[in-house]
Amino acid sequence: LFLLIACNKSEKTVDATIVDSGDITSEGCGYLLQLNDSSLVKPTYLPSSYQHHGYKVKVRYRHTGIIDTCQFGTVLYDRANILEIDKAGKK
Repeated sequence: LFLLIACNKSEKTVDATIVDSGDITSEGCGYLLQLNDSSLVKPTYLPSSYQHHGYKVKVRYRHTGIIDTCQFGTVLYDRANILEIDKAGKK
């Protein structure tokens, strides 16, 4: 049972791109992570050194189970806690 709990697929390291969707106090949702499958994840906290639109990163995260609309249209974003984040290496 312990091994099944420890192997959570959402906690693997994935490639992502930082997307600045606009000021959260206006009509935007702040910074999002766009994954390779084009899905968007809303981090609960993104360190300021990674807050650059188009920045390529490797990230490991855990879903919080909370869905967020950010009051920006009808799009729902999965909120996630970042466990690790690092600049993606050059290909």
